[in-house]
Amino acid sequence: MLYPLLFKTITKPKVWGREVWLLSGYGDEQSVVDNGFLKGNSLGEVLEVYMDELVGGKVYDRYGMLFPLLFKVIDANDNLSIQVHPDDEQAAAMLSEGDVEQLGKTEMWVVTDATDEASIVLGFARQTNAEEVKNSLAENTIMQLMQTVPVKKGDVALIKAGTVHALCKGTQVVEIQETSDITFRLYDYNRPGMDGKLRELHIPQALQVLDYSAMPHPLVDVKGTRPVANVVNDSHFTTNRLHFSSPLQRDYAPYDSFVVYIGLSGQTDIVYEGGMETLKAHQVCLVPAGLPDIQLVPKGECELLETLIVK
Repeated sequence: MLYPLLFKTITKPKVWGREVWLLSGYGDEQSVVDNGFLKGNSLGEVLEVYMDELVGGKVYDRYGMLFPLLFKVIDANDNLSIQVHPDDEQAAAMLSEGDVEQLGKTEMWVVTDATDEASIVLGFARQTNAEEVKNSLAENTIMQLMQTVPVKKGDVALIKAGTVHALCKGTQVVEIQETSDITFRLYDYNRPGMDGKLRELHIPQALQVLDYSAMPHPLVDVKGTRPVANVVNDSHFTTNRLHFSSPLQRDYAPYDSFVVYIGLSGQTDIVYEGGMETLKAHQVCLVPAGLPDIQLVPKGECELLETLIVK
């Protein structure tokens, strides 16, 4: 019988800080189970054996052997590049035989820490077009077209594929995204990479996939309060924020989907038919679709992110 799965993290140093991959089924960079009888197996190996019992019949029919979501923590000690990602259709058209299977990239950020001056770049400040963007890059004035948004702990942004964006210095976020590593850098501050060389830009590809419209409401208006607040409800994933100090019953049977918990603060026991696993802050837990009834029993105040595929 499957059970809630905990995983080892994958840490990636970056020129601007670091990424910690909490849960990944991407290519050879697979998360490895860290508890129970499946300990030591990769996420892909578990999916290969348990298929729809792990991810749900609806999800398996849609994505097959590709685990569809990737979960990260990103620490930005410096500005990330101005970048954009393709959508699913565009990404599929770019893949060649032998390439790592992946999707486009719609993603979301939940700000978990921020300095007083922290901000993100999200969308264009006004309607623009490919020619104007290309000229601004040549003239080194691209930042004048960007919309810079101050952020604080708890803020949420949904970044649809095609949206120009960047995390800025002093920001830490949990990132929930489609399984993809396709990034088109538009601008990188003429900054050298980890090898001392300027990092590659992908301007022609970026200009092809950019959404040039203005983005008047860049941050998500979170609906609801304690204990359950819906944060994002997108065709690629639904995410709720759970904030509770007494046992919370969760019934996932109607959704036919796996569920991923990310601990933001506190500690909770995940009680299921057959046992219990403990989730601490900064850990991730994958609840298989075959375990639809879960009780969360916190040890004091606890805050989690809960993600599943509803649509």
